[in-house]
Amino acid sequence: MRDRSINWFCLVVLAIVSLLVAGMKPALPEASQVPGMGAIPYGGAGCQVWRYGTAEWLLSGITQPDLSNASSGTIKWSFTLDSLGLELGDTIRFDVATSGSGTEDPGVDHLSRQDEATDGWGTPSVAGKFLTYQLKGASGSMPYPDAEGDVFDFPNLDIQWALMSHDSTRLHLQVKVDADLVETNWTNFMIFIDKGGEGAETNGWGRPIDFNGQSVDLFLGSWVNSAESGVSFRVWAPNADAVSLIGDFNNWSLYQTMMANEGNGHWSVSLNYASVGDAYKYVFINGGTQYHRNDARAYDVTNSIGNSVVYDPNSYIWQTTDYQRPDWNDMVIYELHLGTFSGGLLQAINKLDYLQELGINTIELMPLWEFAGDTSWGYNGCFPFTVESSYGSPNHLKRFVDEAHSRGIAVLVDVLYNHWGPSDLDLWQYDGWSENGMGGIYFYNNWLAETPWGDTRPDYGREEVRQYIRDNALYWLTEFHLDGFRIDGTKWIRATDDGGTDIPEGWSLLQWINDEIDAHDAGKLIIAEDLAGNEWMTKSTGEGGAGFDSQWDVHFVHPVRGNIEAVNDVERSMWSIRDAILASYNGSHTQRVIYTESHDEVANGNARVPEDISPGDAGSWFARKRSTLGGALVFTSPGIPMIFQGQEFLEDGWFSDDDPLDWTKVETYSGILQLYKDLISLRTNQDGVSSGLAGASTNVHHVNDNGNVIAFHRYGDGGVGDDVVVAMNFSIDEKQSYRIGFPHEGAWSLLFNSDDSEYSGDYSDIGHATTATPFSYDNMAFSGVISLAPYSVQIFSQGDLPAEPCDGDVTGDGFVDISDLLAIIAGWGTPDADVTGDNMTNVEDLLLIIGVFGPCP
Repeated sequence: MRDRSINWFCLVVLAIVSLLVAGMKPALPEASQVPGMGAIPYGGAGCQVWRYGTAEWLLSGITQPDLSNASSGTIKWSFTLDSLGLELGDTIRFDVATSGSGTEDPGVDHLSRQDEATDGWGTPSVAGKFLTYQLKGASGSMPYPDAEGDVFDFPNLDIQWALMSHDSTRLHLQVKVDADLVETNWTNFMIFIDKGGEGAETNGWGRPIDFNGQSVDLFLGSWVNSAESGVSFRVWAPNADAVSLIGDFNNWSLYQTMMANEGNGHWSVSLNYASVGDAYKYVFINGGTQYHRNDARAYDVTNSIGNSVVYDPNSYIWQTTDYQRPDWNDMVIYELHLGTFSGGLLQAINKLDYLQELGINTIELMPLWEFAGDTSWGYNGCFPFTVESSYGSPNHLKRFVDEAHSRGIAVLVDVLYNHWGPSDLDLWQYDGWSENGMGGIYFYNNWLAETPWGDTRPDYGREEVRQYIRDNALYWLTEFHLDGFRIDGTKWIRATDDGGTDIPEGWSLLQWINDEIDAHDAGKLIIAEDLAGNEWMTKSTGEGGAGFDSQWDVHFVHPVRGNIEAVNDVERSMWSIRDAILASYNGSHTQRVIYTESHDEVANGNARVPEDISPGDAGSWFARKRSTLGGALVFTSPGIPMIFQGQEFLEDGWFSDDDPLDWTKVETYSGILQLYKDLISLRTNQDGVSSGLAGASTNVHHVNDNGNVIAFHRYGDGGVGDDVVVAMNFSIDEKQSYRIGFPHEGAWSLLFNSDDSEYSGDYSDIGHATTATPFSYDNMAFSGVISLAPYSVQIFSQGDLPAEPCDGDVTGDGFVDISDLLAIIAGWGTPDADVTGDNMTNVEDLLLIIGVFGPCP
């Protein structure tokens, strides 16, 4: 066999000799001066998009202007309408000003004025009356001339004209100044837009400008200089002898673009002829062998067996910049798998209104890193920095998060650091080196590599791999504005073989990641899936813990499912239910996530709870009754509640990545869906009568193990609207005139009854409000008598739910009276006071009001 390394050496020598013979010296590649790993676009021009909200300017994103005619003094910007919060038919008022690059420079020439706006750099500029542009029809344009010479100096700041135009999806603006923009090298442009929303008489850059009483709610700040643009590439390949960069920019020529060795295992190069969207790969040459690999930090790929793609992280302009995530204690999590929930990210956006109406305020996405093929649970991610191509693009994920935030919904993502792949895994023997036939530089190369999913446990002891994982976590949280993570299988990070042998460097890695995330934003929720009931997972790193904020709770899901799925009542234990309710980690109720269904619990030999209760008949009375009993425990027990996709409409069978949700069940089981809506509404205290369900205190004061009844008191500060009593019947027997303790004397309203016939026509409406009297019971000074239907739950509070408005009750005060007549008169001829549903307030509405005068039934 011929020695390939000798062949490679000979080829290099021959290439150098041929260059020398030709009188040329071989050019050595220069290392990139641009910081960052992977493919990083850089450039000499940009445009920041700022929005005004919550009394401050907030940066939404950065885009690139079109400088193709910059030498003639023309610059052009183009934005999608939705990125600016615009739509066809809108009218905007605007102004354009030129300026210098100094942070205190005023607007030198304002398009809104035909004379000088300022007499020098030290004087604030004054805007004229804003110009107007209407997005009329599917397309249009309007020129705006400006006087020449109306600046105190500098022709590159003298606006000659502007052209505003639009088509069905984009807004365009061109501005022409009286100089070569590239040659002058320092021109700034400021575009002030009033869309009619909340605005300010300031701007995102804080420049000294007087708007003459006019307000701005959108600010575009752009700059042009002569700095070279292109793409920087940097990769870690410590065992490579040489690295070639191939891609669209060099026609995939193997030796045209060699990378510079930075001496620390990193190789880099900057190319002014590479662009965003270019596909590329690295070729590592090790011992004469070529290894074609995708970028370990590829931020986009064509697919799992395709090419890396240069991605511009500033290409998305965020719409929701003032989002406030819910407190952890107020979160209601909905776990979903994009492939079976909707098919992809853009399709999932269409379901966000459904989730918002359900009451969900936090979504947990199952893993969405690029994985092998197009169908998977996602736990075989092979490109940790990329979005699965079958789900959409990086910008599609940003839009999904943006849309969720606009509805008040937080977004968490499931990430994997216990293993990668194992299929389509370019990280495997990345630069050609490995030991024992194992994975090379990113993985352990001994028995520590072994996991239940392949021999691909990352090497937590290697500094570069630790940095890679830390950077990955912060990339997803910052770049995509995520609100937190669920970190999968932490038990296999901190130890081997399902917790067998400790891996100290795995534990310290978890601590470091959590500390780094807290330093970035301590409000982001980081959840461990450890399932060992280990309180050290959620202790602070200062105490020696792993530093997670919460963890999936094994002490809740298994005993609860065991009790509601048991065939016979005699098999149920109210003591185990009590223990499940009261379980906590380190005394904190937010340190656990509680659920009866998750992707793991409804697969891997398990099924959906209704399916397990009644195999083949998940819509049966027993399945409905007992599965929702478990659901009610999720929303009334201390902890962060979570449901799995479709649980709210009684999805049957088991979870499979090729079996989409059956959305027809939304109608089939609309009553069960309403039951979940009502539970979530109470858990999030939408009506101000049940804040105790999120309180820190729980007293399980009634345990009747023989009768399978349990009752508990949830509260925070206590008092009307806070104290809540939950009573549950885990038996087939109806409990009539059943006494339980209450914390306070007086009337207790029945807020929720799972036996309400609204939820299903075959339910019996057994249940009523009660009055607690000074009769000591359950170690409480007061008690009351209730009636519990079989397999049912009731929730009591001393607060009253708001009255349901009736036909004609325009004001919503529970009465049809003179105030409603006055509302009809005030809204006459408009839709404002319509009660008949014809979208017009008229005589028909007046007659309906008169006909139902009096209190609502």
